[in-house]
Order: sequence, then C-alpha cells, then structure tokens
Amino acid sequence: MKFIIFNGTLKPDSESNTSKVCMMLKLAFEKLGQDCSIVTLRDLDYERATKDVKDELAPHIIDIFKADGIIFATPIWWGGHGSYIQTMFERLDPIYSWSKDNKYQPFYNKVFGTLVSGGGDGFQNIHGNCYSFAANLGFTIPPNCNIESKAQGNEEILKDDDTVAQVKNCAINMTVWAKVLKEGNPSKEARHSTVDVSAVGGETDYAFSDDLNEGKRIPRKKGQKRKSKKHSDLYTDEDPKGTIHGLGFKDEAAARSSVSKIRKSGRSHAHKIQAAVAMEQRARAAGKSGPAAIYRKFINSMKKKTKAKNKKK
Repeated sequence: MKFIIFNGTLKPDSESNTSKVCMMLKLAFEKLGQDCSIVTLRDLDYERATKDVKDELAPHIIDIFKADGIIFATPIWWGGHGSYIQTMFERLDPIYSWSKDNKYQPFYNKVFGTLVSGGGDGFQNIHGNCYSFAANLGFTIPPNCNIESKAQGNEEILKDDDTVAQVKNCAINMTVWAKVLKEGNPSKEARHSTVDVSAVGGETDYAFSDDLNEGKRIPRKKGQKRKSKKHSDLYTDEDPKGTIHGLGFKDEAAARSSVSKIRKSGRSHAHKIQAAVAMEQRARAAGKSGPAAIYRKFINSMKKKTKAKNKKK
C-alpha cells in the first residue's frame, strides 16, 4: 500500500524537527513493507488557490487519489498549523465542493493521520482542525494516528521514547485500517451525502419525535401529592399548563403588575413563591435590581405567612 506524508515545515530539512519525525514515520511504514513518500511543500513552486491549478503541487494532489492514506505534518505556529498545511486545506477544497455536488466521496476508502511537532500548546487544536477537514472529505481516521512530538533537536527526537512509540503506532494503525478499508471497500455501500439504508436494511421514513417524544404533561389535580406519578405538573415553566402567564421584569411597574397576577392566580401558596423566586432570579441576572427587589419583598411576605401557618399548627 502507498502512503504520502505532506510535510508542512517552514525550515530546511536539516534544521526542522518536523522533517526529522516525518523521516522516522516514512521508515516505520517501510519497515512494515509499505510504500511511503514525503512531499515537502516548501520545496514546491505552487499557487495559493481554491481551484484546480496546474503547478508543481498538482501532481501530488492527483497522487492522493492513488494512495491508501495521507498524513499532514506541521510544526506549531502560535497555537495553530503552519501556512503550508493551510495551503493543503485550500487546494483540496474544490474536491470537497465537487463531492457535495456529485454526492460521491472519492476518499472514502482512505485513511488520514496527523503529525505535529512543537514545544507549546496547540496540539489538540491542530489535530481537531485537520481531522474535521479530513472527515468532511471522506477520509477514515484510525485511532492513535495523531503524533505529538515535543522533543527538540534531531538527536533528542531520535532518543525520545514517546515520539518513537507514537510514530510506530501511527504507521501500524494506518496500515491495518487501510488494509481493512481496501478489502472491505465500504465506499460501495456507505452513504455519499444521501440517505439510503438498502445495504444494511431498516427504514428511513420516520420522525424521531415518534419514538422520543415524552408525550403531553398530565396536570396535577387538587388533592394529589406533589410527587405523585399520576401527574407531571411542576412549579416551573417546564409545565406550560402550570405557568402563570404575563409575568415580567422590564421595570418596577411591570414587576408590581406581575406580583398582583401571582397573588390572584389561584395557585397554591408554594406555587406562588416558586413563580416569584424564578422571576426574581431572572431580573437579577438581567441587572434589574429594582424589579428584583419588588419580587423579593413579595417572597418575604409570603414566607412570613408560611411561618405564621406553621406556628398555628
């Protein structure tokens, strides 16, 4: 099988940590009996474009269609990938657009990996950006194919056990998954931007609400206990039938009017307090201290009534 490493280093190979790890990965593939080549983007004369262009990069873009997998390799630059890898995003974008228009993913049977070198933050951000782009192009991303080399300097990189282990794992997993995809050829049955389950059976003409809808709420009747299973009534806006409508906190006048509505709502003592507490919290969150104070005054008065009732008992 054939794999291509697109090396996005900004430095000459002799000075580049990224290039050193790329060479290690190439050797790891070759030790597994696979064909692997490195395309160092900085050595090519090409155009920054989001269209099909005939230049020195074009033949390598075409080679992706012939390969079984590719790897984007980049140093960390200010928390993100380098400009050369950004070029790959741009040059492959027309293929993404074509695949959407034609409902066919040409990279479905191919694997994708990332190689990031650097000593600072940015590893997860770069992996995430590259993986998101690759997934939209149809690539399969095997596990543990995201190399993170923090070692600096050629000799240190070769001695770094973590880098060595990640490079070997990446080569092995990409080879294994590429073989599975090549033999199984899921591109024949997997969906290419369409909805069709003829290959696996089942149905597509359904609405999720048919199976996942909780159903209508059952209002709490007079005399039923609060935690009774015979109703689903709550003292919050989650229960539309239990909601006291028309409450607000735009200004103090709106708050006073709302308190009056709560008083006359016919709801239970506890329900009225709950409604007022909810409105007070919303008013405070909105920075409306005046309306919030009016709701708090009503809440305190209701609590005094509660204490008075409890003393009588």
